[in-house]
Amino acid sequence: MTNKATENKTIPCIVDALSLTWSPKELINIKHMATIGACLKDSSVTNVKDTALNRRLNNLKATRDKKLLIADAFNYKTHDKIIDIYNDSCSQITREYNLRKHKDLSSESIHLSENEISARYELRDMLKGELEVDTAVKYGDRLNNLLGNIGVDLLDTLCCGEAERFICRLNNVFTKETYIWTVKNNPTGRSNYTYSATIYADGENAGIICWGGKNCGVYVSFMGHGCSAIDLPRLYEEIKNIPSLKVTRIDLAHDDFSGKHSVKRALTRAKKGQFNSGGRPASYMYVESGHLSEKEFEVNFKNMKAISGNTSKTTAKKSFGFIPDKGITLYIGSRESGKLLRIYQKGKQLGNKTSKWVRWEVELHSSQRVIPLDAMIKPSEYLAATYPALAFLSTEQCKIKTIVKSTSMTIERIIENQVINTRKAINMMRTLCGMSDSEIVHQFLKDIEEPDCRDSMPTRLKVPIFEAWVLEQAAAA
Repeated sequence: MTNKATENKTIPCIVDALSLTWSPKELINIKHMATIGACLKDSSVTNVKDTALNRRLNNLKATRDKKLLIADAFNYKTHDKIIDIYNDSCSQITREYNLRKHKDLSSESIHLSENEISARYELRDMLKGELEVDTAVKYGDRLNNLLGNIGVDLLDTLCCGEAERFICRLNNVFTKETYIWTVKNNPTGRSNYTYSATIYADGENAGIICWGGKNCGVYVSFMGHGCSAIDLPRLYEEIKNIPSLKVTRIDLAHDDFSGKHSVKRALTRAKKGQFNSGGRPASYMYVESGHLSEKEFEVNFKNMKAISGNTSKTTAKKSFGFIPDKGITLYIGSRESGKLLRIYQKGKQLGNKTSKWVRWEVELHSSQRVIPLDAMIKPSEYLAATYPALAFLSTEQCKIKTIVKSTSMTIERIIENQVINTRKAINMMRTLCGMSDSEIVHQFLKDIEEPDCRDSMPTRLKVPIFEAWVLEQAAAA
């Protein structure tokens, strides 16, 4: 029994920061269209927009006619009032339709707004229309063309509805205990999104939510207090099946209140290579801060001994001038690489000069890795796998692999590279080996069994170029 308990040992850890992004289903389809180089015809978009506007104007007209039927035929004031209300409503709806904005986020509405419902149906009708080829080369240009064609304001309305539903579910589904979640709209966007709102849990800043059609979705970020106020297992169950969901950042932390795994011990482990997880050596930074106060040394000598780690007044006085009573921090890695480990004296940071509280915290970003959603509910297993020095947290570990990106290349670029790399070898085969050109070509191609197969082409060759070549060969045959 003891061995089994030891094998499954896991020290509790927490999620201290969490950032997520996702897109509505319709916007996922737009991204897919941009990927394959498709674009909506202007006539299709215009027809759908006009149809949607006329539908709303016809509803107003029906309401006007109904009121006129029941009004006194000889009461001209009532008749004129109904006509004026109708004209004003038509002007207002047309103006709102052409300059559609939906940037005010509410935490009270549980149902979809009328604007979002109409926007969703309108966008679906657009995506059913005729397509044409977008000649833009880059994906970003094709996506911007699509967004501009459809109308960013329409997509803003859709994304705001997604953000609104998430805030509503915070209060009714995701919240822990009795927290009350509120939002306050910001005058500007954040994190490159057009609109944003600050999230509060019981009146305390808990995070931020951003949205915008230009970014094709919603971004939400919880820090510290926000993560502690969320029921993370319930949140995980609710969002795990969203196809476009992406974890862009997660901070996993372990609090050592006894100080057993101190910063000094971390330095010792660093010298033993326990912060090397393969690949290039990690960068580091060591920071300490404190006071230079002789008065404090004389008045509070016992505490100064504990802080400095010296055992006698003489040795303590020799080291006086560098008393790190504000704490020591060791950084391993960097934000640029997507993985940053902070080991710092949390208690001293909060003002307790004699505290032994040390926090080990890893900040992970999705720039060079895909962060699994499971990290929300298994913080110990994922934190333990980041570096060998943290293996004490859990015997069961879940490692996140780094993504190695390979750039695609054109035919011209591949030929240029291969000419540079192989010209000397070919010259050697000609000069020293006496091989003819046909023999040299045969030597290079003899093991290729299917010349027309994709596997027989360079891996980094752009796929559209290869597909176009296949179509040309088929047409020629």
